Amino acid sequence: MIFDLPWIDYNRLVDTHGHFAFSGWVALALLTLLIYELPGSLYQKKMYQFLLGAILACSWAILITSPFESCKTISEYVSVIYIVVTYIFSGVFIKDILKTTTSRTVKLLSISAVSCLVLSSFGALMLAYLFSVKSLNAILYRDALFGYLHLQYNGFFTLAVFALIYNKVVSTTQENARKRIHRFAVLLCLSILPSMFLTFLWHKTTPVFYAMSVIGCVLLLATLAWFIISAPLLIREFKMIKPVIRYMAIFSISAFLAKIFLQSLTLIDSINILVFGNRPMIMCFLHLVFLGFVTLFIIAYFAQKGFLDTQSMFTRFALLVFTLAVLINETLLMLQGLGTIFIAGSPLFAWYLWGAGLLLLAGGLLIAVARIRTKAV
Repeated sequence: MIFDLPWIDYNRLVDTHGHFAFSGWVALALLTLLIYELPGSLYQKKMYQFLLGAILACSWAILITSPFESCKTISEYVSVIYIVVTYIFSGVFIKDILKTTTSRTVKLLSISAVSCLVLSSFGALMLAYLFSVKSLNAILYRDALFGYLHLQYNGFFTLAVFALIYNKVVSTTQENARKRIHRFAVLLCLSILPSMFLTFLWHKTTPVFYAMSVIGCVLLLATLAWFIISAPLLIREFKMIKPVIRYMAIFSISAFLAKIFLQSLTLIDSINILVFGNRPMIMCFLHLVFLGFVTLFIIAYFAQKGFLDTQSMFTRFALLVFTLAVLINETLLMLQGLGTIFIAGSPLFAWYLWGAGLLLLAGGLLIAVARIRTKAV
């Protein structure tokens, strides 16, 4: 976006970034945590080790082949293999988790999470079809893209995170608290498909689509309300973890609350058109979920499990750098988006975002070094 690099296919590089971030980082991390953290010793089954290994192998194969036009066919075949592997994983996982003593809330969230992972693939397959037939249908292209992203971000990512959170707290809570948590989980799961229609309102739709969008908006606001009602339970849990992890967890949950609220606002036509026609605002929302909510949660979870030694000053510094980088990146994207809306944008934002990207890279590398230095696990 800043430098003249004619030897790089920028669009292919961006696609590669997205594929690897989704499959090689978040999907692999969340699916691994679901296997190792939920009751039933699922991680002992060799099938899961094979499937997780296949996801890892496919992710790296896509990373290596996707940037190059000469390897396009290989990349496409590997992407299809990755989708098939997630289908197999989801089927095996659902069958096994139903046999465990996991609470009904965690079962609902985890099964819904992997189901959204499967459903999201239809958006990816539709995009592949449009590319293969060289379709110029921009509306269908964007609807397939937004549908895929919705089912990944608001479906798979979000539901898996809360499955892991409530797996830790539900078993030790009183009956009334468990009921409030379960109602929140039910509302969250019910909101996924109707709220997807909010992403289609940027163009002219049918009354049925608009009605589904209204239902989705109502369910999102109800989900937000029930989360606030059940929040005291999480506050109690947060008080028992170390400060650096606690602040990351609070930031993560705050990003989730912002996501729900902002998502519900897109029912308003003027806001929907401004948001879905404004790339920086879309990127701000996507990074709010991907980095602010999901990534910070995963890193905090790993730290809480002892994979990072938070007693070490170096580790705490690494976590602080990465968290600040996320906050700076979000702030810059939001300001850039608002600047575009009010016709007051500046080319300097591209440089600022490049700097934020370098800070994210530095934070990630520091966390990796901190993990290498960790001797606890």
